[in-house]
Amino acid sequence: MGKAEAKVHEEKWAAAAAAAAEATSHGMSGTLREIELTTPIRYGIKDPVESWLNKLLCLDSGSPSDMKLVGGAPAPSDCELFHVDRDALFSFHKLSEAFLQKMMGLYSSAHYKNTPNDLQMLSDAPAHSVFVLLSPSADEDSNSLPDILAVVQVALEGKISRKSVEAQLARGHRSAGDLIPWTISQQFGDSNFAQLSGARVVRVAVHPAMQGMGYGSRAIELLYRFYNGEMLYLTSSNDDAEETTSASDDESDSDSDDDGPSTKGIKGEKLKPRKQLPPLLSPLTDVKAPRLDWIGTSFGLTPELHRFWRRAGMRMLYLRQTKNDLTGEHSAIMARALPRRTGYDDAWLPAFVADTQRRIISLLGGPFRDMNIKLATSILEEFQSNSEKYKSDSKDVNQAIEERSGVSNADLNVAELYYFLTPHDLKRLELYGRNLCDHHLVADLLPILARLYFTGRIGKGFRLSSLQGALICAIGLQNKTVDEISAEIGLPTNQILAMFNKSIRKLSITFNEIVEVEERSKLLSAEARTQMEKEVEKMKHVSHQTLDEDAEDGAKNAMSTLSSGQFMSNLPDEVAKDSDIMQFTIKGSDADWENALKGKEHEINKHGVIQIERQGSKQMKRKLKQEDVEKELGAIAEGLSSKKKKKKNGKRS
Repeated sequence: MGKAEAKVHEEKWAAAAAAAAEATSHGMSGTLREIELTTPIRYGIKDPVESWLNKLLCLDSGSPSDMKLVGGAPAPSDCELFHVDRDALFSFHKLSEAFLQKMMGLYSSAHYKNTPNDLQMLSDAPAHSVFVLLSPSADEDSNSLPDILAVVQVALEGKISRKSVEAQLARGHRSAGDLIPWTISQQFGDSNFAQLSGARVVRVAVHPAMQGMGYGSRAIELLYRFYNGEMLYLTSSNDDAEETTSASDDESDSDSDDDGPSTKGIKGEKLKPRKQLPPLLSPLTDVKAPRLDWIGTSFGLTPELHRFWRRAGMRMLYLRQTKNDLTGEHSAIMARALPRRTGYDDAWLPAFVADTQRRIISLLGGPFRDMNIKLATSILEEFQSNSEKYKSDSKDVNQAIEERSGVSNADLNVAELYYFLTPHDLKRLELYGRNLCDHHLVADLLPILARLYFTGRIGKGFRLSSLQGALICAIGLQNKTVDEISAEIGLPTNQILAMFNKSIRKLSITFNEIVEVEERSKLLSAEARTQMEKEVEKMKHVSHQTLDEDAEDGAKNAMSTLSSGQFMSNLPDEVAKDSDIMQFTIKGSDADWENALKGKEHEINKHGVIQIERQGSKQMKRKLKQEDVEKELGAIAEGLSSKKKKKKNGKRS
């Protein structure tokens, strides 16, 4: 028995002893026995057929001797990713067979449930590729097999015609294969996504002694750079022509041995040993990368895997609402765009992510209510950080994202704030933040607060701590009680309520600041205040009376002036100094007119006219001016000339 097997048995015995002690403490008694099956049932002991079958199907490849590392643990940044040629891998060469056993051993140690069908898919599926992460000493030591630190299996998907996708979706069906294109097209109703091509990471297996040291992240990083076109393809066109010629020579040699008609493709391939095999391992600089638009993966959602793919730059596009019957996990799809290779618009990924964020936030109180609080908070924080990351300075890009997702990424303003929260709601939040009421008073506002916070609408600079965000998510979105949260995260109830109060206080202060900024913007600035003062100064001499009131007051003033005989002083100078006009002025007060009309009522004629004698001093004579003299002289001269003309006309007649 090896050390690994002994350790496993020790763990089993320790677990069994703990279970027995717990049963005894609850009043249960009995003897717990362990039964181990050592005699084989299907085969005899050390049956050669069984060993041959295990070796053929790589069923016994996880032994400690096969997994032993020779080169130690190099730095992940020094390791390189190599492409594995599957023709050479399954050529049954001695070294290739040993390399295959090592690869399948990593799959088994990574808890993948391997079956013979997986091995067949790895060898025959034309869309699958295999990459391995090797130590730096792989190029130096050519006499032995290099240590495999990580294995990545990739399947190319996409390039589905739009008509095919729309026809399948219209019937509610989807074809087998192409997991990510069909799922995303069905979830978002977008047939354009299926036309894109991408690579789905099927498996990532890291050596058990190297797990958690960054080798898996290094492999995914190099794979992304390879498909994104960041690695220079060093093979020249002459080398490609030589490879094509050698391949055609091999085909001609194999065809010459057969008298039947020659065929091309997989069906026409001759299953026989080849004379020249391609190299088993090729650096990524010697492999021409296909033109892809995205790279993604599908997996059972766990906190560890989500953290791993999140560090790799993947963004969540889909989360299945029902759990897997075997693993009890929700299936998730995450993807990352390849900006240097894609020919599609850049708004599709942020738009899909915004839509997924909105769905998951709405479903956290339903199908995802039992999800671990830390995992749910991690998913929401990923959405929040990515939404801020993809806020572009270009209005066109932001507008395209908003049009495709239907979600605005602008900061919250007062109008929108009052749409979600009334002034009374803001007052309740302020009271709870000051510890003047119980948390039940603001319980109805928590879903709105959580949605505003996790969608990033409150503002770029606003942040809650991880614990405060988890409490907002658990109470506001998952509708969990304080006791349930306390049992899950292991904190006392009073501490949970204290941290929750701090988070609400921060939100309340931020909302009040938004209102204050809006009110401050309505106040006049220095320039606007100066302009307004000038306009007010102009309005000082403007009468506040209506036209009717002003006319009535004018009539009263005129009558009083006439009554007092001082109307002359109110006339303009150009009128008062003009004697021609002033000779027609009517003088006298009301009393003077009454005295003048006494006893003369019978003298009024039929036209209503009466003649009265003018009273007062004689008409004032004004002094002649030079203008008057010239006018008189001109008139005399014209009169003399007209008389002379008349005399002449009389003589002629």
